[in-house]
Amino acid sequence: MPVLVTGGLGVNGAPVLRHFVARGERPVVIDIRGDLSLLDPDTAAKIEVVIGDFTDPALIADVLRKHAITCIVHMAAVVGEAQAMPLEAFRVNAYGTVQLIDLACRHNIKRFVFTSSRGVYGEQTGEGAHPVYRPIREDDPLRPARVYDVTKVAAEGMGRNYAAMHGIEFIALRFATIFGPGKTLRHKNYGVLSEIVEQSLAGRPVRIAHGGDQKDDLLYVEDVAAAIVAAATHPKPGHDVYNISHGVGVTLHDLADAVRAIAPNADISIGPGLNYMGFEVNYAGVLDNRRATESLGFTPRFALKEAVRDYAERLRRQH
Repeated sequence: MPVLVTGGLGVNGAPVLRHFVARGERPVVIDIRGDLSLLDPDTAAKIEVVIGDFTDPALIADVLRKHAITCIVHMAAVVGEAQAMPLEAFRVNAYGTVQLIDLACRHNIKRFVFTSSRGVYGEQTGEGAHPVYRPIREDDPLRPARVYDVTKVAAEGMGRNYAAMHGIEFIALRFATIFGPGKTLRHKNYGVLSEIVEQSLAGRPVRIAHGGDQKDDLLYVEDVAAAIVAAATHPKPGHDVYNISHGVGVTLHDLADAVRAIAPNADISIGPGLNYMGFEVNYAGVLDNRRATESLGFTPRFALKEAVRDYAERLRRQH
């Protein structure tokens, strides 16, 4: 299956490429940088990298023709800078995605897998928030609050329109909070989840001031990759949007316990309270994943302890 992956050299994209290669595929990757540092040598040898901007229609059209692409996995996006540069974020994340879908239709691409976000649901309130954590379903109201969230809602809506008008199979995946190796190497910062794992494994104390009472749905990056490949390769998906999650809430204390299972001397202290991410919008909550299980056959493979163990092993290999 000739597949094009946009943004495939990033923290979340690298495992996707590895999973495709493990299936015997030779994915084509388009990325604005040629940094292969997150890829193992075997995967790097079995992909084709095109350096460029996915919003360049001439480049995309050339890639689609040259490689006879039949499926696009679209992961590239403006993320952290979106709120500070709203016009550029909308140009890339919304307009750029729609342009890519339009090109896909013009080149008879069969399926378009779009990596969306839990941000489309906005801040969790009422029973969806602490302490009840009612699982959020795909047909729950969308309440995007920040620029990034709005761009994802816009792209999802246009994807459905193109599917209805042109018959392309459009699938949007809304992910729970993703964690895994690569953030430190690529972004030079930790984030709360990576800090607990990576600082502890490096033998350094971890002090999290607040957030120990918050539950959130955490998804290991290897399960993210498995879900994306399932969406790209399933013979007949039954829906155009799926929550990709564990379907249960865990706390930072649970993550700390998983770290201590492999590093008993880890020095981790976590204060009470909610919203440990510190965002203006508290997205934390639980996503109902039954649709993905029943329709895509996707079930997360990595429970928290197994995820941390795999995380540690991959860090060891990177270093």
